[in-house]
Amino acid sequence: MIEIGVHEAKTHLSKLLKRVENGEEFSITNRGKVVAIVTSPKAERKAKAEKTFGKLLALIETYPIATVEEVIAWKNEGRK
Repeated sequence: MIEIGVHEAKTHLSKLLKRVENGEEFSITNRGKVVAIVTSPKAERKAKAEKTFGKLLALIETYPIATVEEVIAWKNEGRK
């Protein structure tokens, strides 16, 4: 992840936001300390969904109530 100082972020905010729209992520630092992470809402939702799905697969391995293929089919159900 690219680190950008707070001054540079303020100076080039519109350019940075355009890059975020194109899928990049940045951490903004203040005196070398990360104070913010800038990412698109879509990327955040995707990361959260992948984390949740991983937990679900782990749970199924522990308590097998369905096959992995069934869970994937449920996940994809209704998608076009």
